[in-house]
Amino acid sequence: MSHNALCVTFGYGKVVLPLSESTHNIIRPTREIRTSSNFYSVCCMSPSHMVVGTYDDPRPARMLSVDGVEADFDHFLTFTMKTYKVDESMCTYVRSNNTLVLTDRYAHTVYIYDTAKGTSREVTNENIQEPRGSCVGPGDSVLVCSMRKDSIAHLTIDGKILGTYPVDMKFANNICVSKDGNRLAVSNSARGNTKLQLYNITSNGLDDL
Repeated sequence: MSHNALCVTFGYGKVVLPLSESTHNIIRPTREIRTSSNFYSVCCMSPSHMVVGTYDDPRPARMLSVDGVEADFDHFLTFTMKTYKVDESMCTYVRSNNTLVLTDRYAHTVYIYDTAKGTSREVTNENIQEPRGSCVGPGDSVLVCSMRKDSIAHLTIDGKILGTYPVDMKFANNICVSKDGNRLAVSNSARGNTKLQLYNITSNGLDDL
């Protein structure tokens, strides 16, 4: 994906929508990518490919090119062979380490897969309760929304817990980090009280902007 392009899913259905941002910060759809699988989450893998989290599909994560070509990971059989329903799992990808991160909401588990070596590990912790969206954090670490703890869990790709950071919202659901790695955006799914908040990432955790 180019620096001014992004893709979104609709949370249901077999469509991924590429968007472009103009120099005046206007975001417009450029086309539709029709897919054979149901995709719930999407993240950047490379300039030409995305990683997409599925539902109603025995392959919990797949690859999708910007041209709409779908593919499976070489070692996808090492993934948890579980068919998720919509809103039960989300994923992100750490490009520098070929690492796929998959959250399992109701198992309270974060799965970390080395897609090059075909190895995996499961991360559980009392501070990871109903994990939802995740993203790549500072130093190629991983930040995960712990929805029932109203906090962000900070992990290494080896599964070590670096810390947990409370956020001022109920049911933290999705997350992303700025390109410079200094700012964090968090949104929630509290019906009637939805929020989008920005934080500075510091050595001690998160500070409100």
